[in-house]
Amino acid sequence: MPPARETCSTLSVKMYVRVRLADPLRLPDLAPVTRPFGARAVAGCGAVLLLASPVLAAPSIDGDNQPVVSSGLLMTPVIDGRNWTAAATLNTVFDSNYRRAPIPESALRLSPALSLGVGLPLGRQQLFVGANFGRDFTLGHPEFNRNRSGIGGGIAWRVGARCSGLVGGEHQNRLNQVFEQVEFTPNVQKINVVAASAKCQSSTGFGVGGSVRHEDIENDRPERQAFNLRSTVYAPNLYYGTPTIGQFSLGATFNDTTYSGRLVPTAAGFQQDGIKMFSGRVGYSRALGSRLQLSLGASYLKTAPRPSTQLSIDPSGVVIEVPRSTFSGSGYDGSIGYQASSRLRFDISGSRNVRISPNVGASFIVTQAFSADVAYRLGSKLEFGLGANRLQNDYKNSFVSPDEPVRRISDRTHRVHAQLDYAPVALYSVGFVVSHQWRESNPAIFDFKSTTASLRLRVKLGRV
Repeated sequence: MPPARETCSTLSVKMYVRVRLADPLRLPDLAPVTRPFGARAVAGCGAVLLLASPVLAAPSIDGDNQPVVSSGLLMTPVIDGRNWTAAATLNTVFDSNYRRAPIPESALRLSPALSLGVGLPLGRQQLFVGANFGRDFTLGHPEFNRNRSGIGGGIAWRVGARCSGLVGGEHQNRLNQVFEQVEFTPNVQKINVVAASAKCQSSTGFGVGGSVRHEDIENDRPERQAFNLRSTVYAPNLYYGTPTIGQFSLGATFNDTTYSGRLVPTAAGFQQDGIKMFSGRVGYSRALGSRLQLSLGASYLKTAPRPSTQLSIDPSGVVIEVPRSTFSGSGYDGSIGYQASSRLRFDISGSRNVRISPNVGASFIVTQAFSADVAYRLGSKLEFGLGANRLQNDYKNSFVSPDEPVRRISDRTHRVHAQLDYAPVALYSVGFVVSHQWRESNPAIFDFKSTTASLRLRVKLGRV
């Protein structure tokens, strides 16, 4: 973990606010350099097909973050056949520290929403479309009342008996409430994604595949413009598998990300901030009988920013050129699911990876995440669950921003929860969750604790 370093001067803060610069840092332990480095990056979230390595995210209060280990291209679900589904939900959350700040302030948030999904076969191809619309109401705090909406779709295609894939896109528009933000602010984040994937498998079990995913993130709050970005991910994949031995995979992930609202001071002038990352991964997954499911992966990670150097101010007040932090090392991901009985199930997952930084003042983040969940079915209609997760972030090339007055070095975020789900019929369900979450940060001014209680009501119609 890197040592804490001095924050930037008042002058550099003013420079950042006016032109959104990655601030000159005071780095007394680094010597001047004149030679540039190379570069590479990773990103993504969603729910449909292949990415070569899992994506990491923080623990979630009520679905605002992705799971600890996830993969895919789109959030929009694929509806098979000539079918449709529609749902109405009302999520009510009481949060003892809704801003996630050192000094807690409680609030009640109501989030009604409607969603619709449609599937239509076109010969052997499958067209799918999905949309949702809702609104967040934070009672007593009208500045946080915002719409949330999304629309997406695409074609799940098939050629012959051996090749299939997906082409699609989506747009999401919602209040940004992810855990890793230093504090919850009324910022609406717009996310546009275009993605495609393909895979072909022979009768012997050998297969080849790949995906490409382009993502644009824009923030409507002026203070968050420095976190706008454009990211393109390429992920080729080779694999071999049979039902007897399981599936082996060999893949890579290449990402080229540009932070479009951010400039870095260098000896050659101000340059656009960006990063590239590379991940090479070997993986194995298998179902061991009917009760145990196993997935393991090991990876080599390499990152470097663009530009590779920036201007800094040494302790004597002299401006020098220093290298920006890079990373190369090992990563891993794994999950185990065990169905102990018809009523009881255990799930454990963990991962270490690097990722881009759309919400924190840093060029990239080294992340370790762990989660454990147990679910017990009390009957055909009622299920009880317990869970815990932990996320550790190390922030690289961090900088100050209007929301982060000092540089963030690292933090650990924890969450424990209990939930009860009741679904007497397919038409409707009720869920109740109580959770406690806390962040231990370096520097400690970004620590917070909160306890939440949420009630989710859901009515679902359709033919699937």
